[in-house]
This record gives sequence, structure tokens and C-alpha cells, in this order.
Amino acid sequence: MNILNASLRSIAALSLAGVLFSCADAPKRMEAAEEVIEEVIEEVETMESESIEDDFMMPSPIQIAAMFNRSGLKYEGGIANPASNVNKYNTKTARFLNFGIYSADLAYAVLNGERQASLEYIGVIRELSEKIGMPSIFDGGSLLNSFEKNIDNQDSVLSILTTIKLRTDEYLLSNDDESKEAVFFASAWVEGMYLGSKTATSESSVTDRIVEQMSILHNVIGAIKNQNDESLELTFLIEGLEEIQNTFRSFEEVKSLDHLDVSYSDISLTNEEISLLNKEIETLRTKIING
Repeated sequence: MNILNASLRSIAALSLAGVLFSCADAPKRMEAAEEVIEEVIEEVETMESESIEDDFMMPSPIQIAAMFNRSGLKYEGGIANPASNVNKYNTKTARFLNFGIYSADLAYAVLNGERQASLEYIGVIRELSEKIGMPSIFDGGSLLNSFEKNIDNQDSVLSILTTIKLRTDEYLLSNDDESKEAVFFASAWVEGMYLGSKTATSESSVTDRIVEQMSILHNVIGAIKNQNDESLELTFLIEGLEEIQNTFRSFEEVKSLDHLDVSYSDISLTNEEISLLNKEIETLRTKIING
């Protein structure tokens, strides 16, 4: 991915931040946010056949969480990765992957107004950012202090999450390490899909969002394969994502995607298929959070 695409990601994140935080009226703010999220969904769907290196723009954990949130996903205590698990992530790979996991958990907690969980997850994200060499994204603790001070103001908290995402992108870009964004995103994607899958049924609109997210999976896999840090042990992640992809592609309605007049929005899954897909997602997610 090049500098132009990094700028595009920043613009997309700032656009989301703008619609989330600029309006005083909450319903109008959420309506505007939904429009941006729909644009992101449409864009990643059109990118599914384009090259990984130059064109794929990954949505942020905030955008994925907001997409599921507006589809009716409510907070369920005990299903996100416990903050206490951070103490067992002692390898570089585990820290990178669970930085992404906890980013998704933080967005999930914030969008559902879970104050204590939000404070816990911002704390572990800061801890992991320091352990993997990115302490600058929290600006010596000032960003964490601001988060804690404004915890009861969702607009401010979401703005801080956007700042964290932008600073992470900037850090990777300035250190010529931009390909690692794929590692962060892949694990955040898995966690977002796992959280969504806990309430998914054939009648649930959350399932529609899961199907839409499957449209970008092969690009995510390609981006991980192209990341350039050989010290990260990601074979199990790639294999797990490919298992999820193969399972999804084996479903009857998904096979109809070979026809040009069929899109992901036309796909509906049976409860049996949803259960099978969820099992694959949970299996990979368990491997990641077990370190």
C-alpha cells in the first residue's frame, strides 16, 4: 500500500469522525454516520476484484463496529476478550494480533455505552502499543487521560478512537511499516465478526452485515500474505481465514455469485450455514486470544 492510500484511509476516518462528532443532534449524527458506513461498504465491495497492493482500503474497527451496531447488535457482557488476558501476550505475534482484537472490543464497548469496559480496553490497547513499539500514538499518556476525562461523552470518546487509528496509520507510514496494518485489521475483523456472529440468525439484519464483510476477506488474506515482517508467525491466521472463506464459498447461494447479476447483498444464509460459519470464526478467534 502506498502513501496515497494512507491518505485516503485518513480522509475516510476523518469523514466518519466529522459526521459522528460535528452535529449536536444525535439522531441526525447517526444518520450521517450510517451514510458514510454505507459508502465504505459499497467501496470495499467494488474493490473485491482489484489488486491488493494498490487499491484495497481497509475500514477501521470503529466502522465495522458501527455497522454491526446499527444493525441491532447489542452489548453482551462476557463475550469480548477479557482485558486481563493482556498479561499472557508475551510474543510479538500475540501482541500485534490482540492489539487488533482489543481495538474491536473497545469500539464495541464504546458504541454501546459500556463505561467500565471502555476504560479497561483503552488501557490494554495503550499497554500493547508500548510493548509493540508504538508509544507515540498515546502521546505520553495525554490521550488516555483525555479518554478517561471524557468517558461519559460518547462523541469525544469516538473522536479519540479515530485519533488513535490515525496515529497508528501515521506511525506505520513514517516507519515504512505500513503493511502491518493488515495484521491489526485482520484480527480486528475476526473479533468484529465473532461479536456479530453471537446474535446472527437467518432472520437477523446482523447476518446481512456478516455476509457483506465476507466480500473483503480474500483481500484481507492477500494483504496479510504481503506484509513484510517475517518475524511475525501468521501461518495459522492465514489458514484460519482461508478456512472461513472456503466454508462461506461452499454455501449454495454463495456459489451463485459466479453469475454477474448476483451480489453479496442478494445472499441469504440458512441457520445451519450461519452456525457453520460462526464455528469457523470462533475457532480462529480462540487461537488468537489464547496467544
